[in-house]
Amino acid sequence: MATMGIPATLRWGPGIGAAALALLLGCRTPGEPALPTLVGADWHVQQGQAVWCPGRGRPELAGEVLVASASGDRWFAELTKTPMSLVVASRAAGRWTIQFPGAGRRYSGRGAPPTRFLWCYLRPALAGETLPGRLRFEQKPDGRWRLANPATGESLEGFLEP
Repeated sequence: MATMGIPATLRWGPGIGAAALALLLGCRTPGEPALPTLVGADWHVQQGQAVWCPGRGRPELAGEVLVASASGDRWFAELTKTPMSLVVASRAAGRWTIQFPGAGRRYSGRGAPPTRFLWCYLRPALAGETLPGRLRFEQKPDGRWRLANPATGESLEGFLEP
């Protein structure tokens, strides 16, 4: 039997309509987190050059590196090859994020990031913090540094202007 031209098999009761609306609104993916504003008395920003090898057998990528840190365990790191960002990593409010814009990939989480995301450990390494697992950091006398994950072959080597 049809009511107002709608077949009985297509009618939704008030409960099903509300459930469908809640499902659609409740499963919405949060938007991209806002990039930090790197301006202010508490931000320390450094720029330099870096060479990143994403893993064993993969080609090296060279570009400009920017590392910024602020109070409250907030930091930001980016490798760019004009005109695009190759890697963008950040941490704020106990949450880490890493993006690979050229590949359209983005990962995020709470707590400590996986060691497979070497970029998430650049700022802690530069600050002299203890690194997890097999990650290795070397500060060279001439100011250059090297961060590596021997298990994956990923490495990051560069320098920052003071």
